Formats: sequence, structure tokens, C-alpha cells
Amino acid sequence: MNKLLLLILSATAIVFLPGCETTGDPNKGGLFWSESKAKQRIRAREQRLNDIEDDTAAVNRRNRRLERQLDQ
Repeated sequence: MNKLLLLILSATAIVFLPGCETTGDPNKGGLFWSESKAKQRIRAREQRLNDIEDDTAAVNRRNRRLERQLDQ
């Protein structure tokens, strides 16, 4: 009986575990943690932040230029 139960559990694991996705986002849960996915997620977020900061700086420069034009 124990061998049968072990066989059933093993077969179930073989069928379902490949469908389990690893995650690098602790907010999304998941059965398996992936450090490489977490690092990739952090790099993507840092890049997005840098892009937003660059866009903000460009808008601020444009606003200063337009304000100088208005003052003339």
C-alpha cells in the first residue's frame, strides 16, 4: 500500500511540477523562488526608474527654456 501511495504521489509530482512557474516577485507568490528572475526584475525596475528620471529632467529643461522665452 505504501509503495502504491508513493507511486501515485511521484506520478502526480511528475505531471504537475513542470507546470509550476518560478518567480522573482515575492508579491506574486509561486512555489519556487528564482534569484536570477528577482535580479532581472530589479534591473528592469531600475531601468524604468532611470528612464522616468531622464524624462523628468528633459521636461524640466524644456520648462525652464520656455519660461526664459516668456520672460523676454
